[in-house]
Amino acid sequence: MPPANPRPNKWPKTLTSDHLHRLVRAERDPRRALELFDAATAAAASAPDPIAPSPATVSLLTSRLASAGHLPLATSLLSRSRGLFPSAAELEAPFLTLLRAFSRTHRPLAALHLFRSAPSDLALPHSARIYTAVLAALVAHSQLHLARSLLADMRAAGFAPTAATYNVLLKAHCSDAATPIEDAVRIFRKIPKPDACSYNTIIDGLCRRGRLDEALELFSEMVGKRIAPTVVTYTTVIHWLAREGCFDDALKTFDEMGRRGISPNLVTYSSLIDGLCKGGRSTSALELLDRMIKEKLLPNTIVYSSVIDGLCKEHRLSEAMEVLDRMCLQGRKPDAGLFGKLIVGLCDAGRAVEAANYLDEMVLAGIEPNRLTWSLHSRINNTVLTALCTKGELGRAFQVYQSTRSRSISTEPTTFHLLVESFSKKNKLERAAHVVLDMLSERCIPERETWDVIISGYWGKKKVRQEAEEIWNQITVDLIT
Repeated sequence: MPPANPRPNKWPKTLTSDHLHRLVRAERDPRRALELFDAATAAAASAPDPIAPSPATVSLLTSRLASAGHLPLATSLLSRSRGLFPSAAELEAPFLTLLRAFSRTHRPLAALHLFRSAPSDLALPHSARIYTAVLAALVAHSQLHLARSLLADMRAAGFAPTAATYNVLLKAHCSDAATPIEDAVRIFRKIPKPDACSYNTIIDGLCRRGRLDEALELFSEMVGKRIAPTVVTYTTVIHWLAREGCFDDALKTFDEMGRRGISPNLVTYSSLIDGLCKGGRSTSALELLDRMIKEKLLPNTIVYSSVIDGLCKEHRLSEAMEVLDRMCLQGRKPDAGLFGKLIVGLCDAGRAVEAANYLDEMVLAGIEPNRLTWSLHSRINNTVLTALCTKGELGRAFQVYQSTRSRSISTEPTTFHLLVESFSKKNKLERAAHVVLDMLSERCIPERETWDVIISGYWGKKKVRQEAEEIWNQITVDLIT
């Protein structure tokens, strides 16, 4: 981080509130900005023509302190700034900034406490905007019982809910799975002038409860009332249409979105592409992928993963590999899950050696197992080993097995047995014995069938059989004599 701007040693004689605002805004370190603010206000207080910092400066500094996690300093600044303004009402803007900062840092109860203490500590009366901001903080962090209580206080204080308040309540009812969606619909119908946010919330709530038809009716109502749908509206509708398998309707809505001049975002594309791939419409998904790139909206790993998964399920493996190559060329790093989908698809298609090559590529890319992906890596490696043994590619199978062992990835008992059986049948008994010793070292006791396979392999060797017969004959002679 670049060093903070140095603190001036001497203030100009004509220090103005605009000058102070520029100085505070130019300082990168919020704590240093606070020191500068305090020094400037102290110098201004002793000047012949004292100046008062503007509410914008206090709001800016409060926001920066809060965003940097210095919430006590931000709260103290707001409290000290009460005497700098002709009217306490001018503190409302920075106060709202601080409330939202508490919400962003997941401290809704602290926001509620600040709200309760505002009249006494700041001489700042409550307003509909302040009530709404605290309601939003409580709802965002699932404190719904406190939100309902605060709403009752708001009404008792004589504040009628505004459109913003209704939207917060609407979100609370839609996000609470235990609350009947009919309650949310009733609140929606009480809004005197619902806006796009109101429609977005209730449409999403209905879709999440499986009531897509009602959501589509509200979408049509919204358009009919000339309330312009936003990218959020279209993305919600497209997502749920695709999820319900209404792919033609989803694509039609997507095209309508473009005709209205609303550009789809990454979430819009991701939702539609994922739905199309899961529904066996990978061709349409590929067309959308090309369109994204043409519009300079680079797909993320989730989008690429959806496309590759869809192509693999439709056995279009060559195209899946091309998409993976394109992804790498665009600087996106595949993860274990994405590699796994392609590797398993190749194994299912009997292309075991190619699957093993991609497994090597995954290792070379530095994609190592961790606590969360350990079982995934184990499943991928065991799948490749099984496919190689089934195809008779035992040399390659032993290479993959050794790589698996070197990375401490566990081998399943069934895979152990298959390796022993495959090596024994091909007279590669040393390798079979090596695998058995590895089994024993992991306390994976071989089944009787595994012992039978390797012993039969050794017994099949002429030299071993002759030596065994000689020993048996000698034992017989000794017993007789």
